[in-house]
Amino acid sequence: MKSIVAGLGLLIILIGLLGLVSPLRFRAVFERLTSRTRFLAAIILRLGLGAILWVVADALRYPQLIRILAAISLIAAVGILIMGRERLDRLVNWWLTRSDGLLRLSTFFAAAFGGFLVYVAV
Repeated sequence: MKSIVAGLGLLIILIGLLGLVSPLRFRAVFERLTSRTRFLAAIILRLGLGAILWVVADALRYPQLIRILAAISLIAAVGILIMGRERLDRLVNWWLTRSDGLLRLSTFFAAAFGGFLVYVAV
């Protein structure tokens, strides 16, 4: 199970690096996804990450922090569900229209989070 967390961390790092290196391509990936796909992916990925982190927390470094992150992920999934697809679309579209610098900053934090997941799993 620790390897699943490390794998998810690597995936998050790669997505973050894409945004850091090429904001244009990063935007293109999000723009190609349909509204429904983005909505379902946002919920499913957060539910999955939260569940995995909760289950394997004791096997990872900093189990209490991992459980907090798991709870945040689960709450975020519920929040997105309550928010609805239209509001999520508006939020994503607003975010994608921000400057390259802001997009790079946010994807840097995503990559750093992915790196943290790899660190706690190895």
